[in-house]
Amino acid sequence: MHPFPLDDLILPTLAILMVGSMISLGFTRRPVLSFAVAALKAGLFLLYFGVFFDGTYTFLDDWRYLHVGELLAHQHIGIFNFVRNYHYVLSTVESVNLSYYIYNASSINVFGPGYYAPVAMNILLTFVAAGLLAGTARIGLGMSRRTSMGLFALLALAPSILAWSTITHMKDILVATGTATVVYAVALVDSGKPWRALLIAAAGAAVLMVTRFYVPLTLGAAFGMSLLFSRRARRSPWLWLMAIVALAGVVHMLGHGSVTGALHKLRENAGNPISGIVRFVATPIPFHTTPGYGFLDLPQLIYWLLLPFEVYGMVSVWRKRTLTGHFLVIYFLIMTVLYGLQTTLQGPRHRIQIDGLIVIFQYHGILALVRHHFRLMPRFRAAFPAARSERSAPGEPLHGAPQPERGT
Repeated sequence: MHPFPLDDLILPTLAILMVGSMISLGFTRRPVLSFAVAALKAGLFLLYFGVFFDGTYTFLDDWRYLHVGELLAHQHIGIFNFVRNYHYVLSTVESVNLSYYIYNASSINVFGPGYYAPVAMNILLTFVAAGLLAGTARIGLGMSRRTSMGLFALLALAPSILAWSTITHMKDILVATGTATVVYAVALVDSGKPWRALLIAAAGAAVLMVTRFYVPLTLGAAFGMSLLFSRRARRSPWLWLMAIVALAGVVHMLGHGSVTGALHKLRENAGNPISGIVRFVATPIPFHTTPGYGFLDLPQLIYWLLLPFEVYGMVSVWRKRTLTGHFLVIYFLIMTVLYGLQTTLQGPRHRIQIDGLIVIFQYHGILALVRHHFRLMPRFRAAFPAARSERSAPGEPLHGAPQPERGT
């Protein structure tokens, strides 16, 4: 395959630049930061599809999503009218998981036929997910607005998220955005806005149920477990009622057959949890990837280097003792164990949906270590005055020592 003509890429590139800047500005209130992040993501998109694209880093799922999306787009079917054409869509897709096919059709309707169209739409979603997760850290973890802006930039430009969203088109980016929506709703609950949280969580769960149906179940389970660790939440019958109603609604929408089938598949593909968890967390080994995953070499190296910060950050988030902090850690652990148990789901692709949580832990770990270092510096200086006296000139008083008054 060959790169796409630059004329075909102008519209999606401008959309990433302009719409991405506006989405970023809505979350950060900083025009320069918003434009810089959007310009970098738009430039990488244009560079890859206009110069380097040759079809190497594509997968069979990608082409099926795109091919069916083109068929639907040819019939002018998209996200706003697929309900009227539901039976036609169902017969064309031949699957109950319609969402990402409709998503591809809508992307083609907007940006034109080509592999780059759903990729451009996914890049726009990463702005939304970054804003929601940065907002989560601000209102649910007590992060300052300025610090949360740094987190937003890191979420939008994290190497793994940048690679997956710019080079391939996977429904995992849509799943990650739906997950970020529910996570943000939990932060709203933590800040005393349960009804607004319920509406936002319902929107996120609706997307997740038609993309990866078991994710709302795991989110509901994590929320229920988080309530047990929150003293204030344990005493709120309304929160328990909300959690039970939400979980019951998800199970009802999915149907008993889907849940039973998922449990049967879970038992059927179960493997060694210890080796599975290690594989899910650590794979692939940097610069030892298969050719189709070569684009992950550098992002995976950075991910490995930041693993200690991720672990330290997870502990730091848990110690905040907020409902949001407990929820983030519990949900991350549930998904890690779940995928670690499944021998067929331990690749890096299934880590995309929790990459945003990983970035939050990495960022918190770095901040916690930096703050700990600066808290120790005054104690260190006080404990080792002799070290500074050796660097002082002969007869020169130590810095901070009492100085003789003038004229004495």
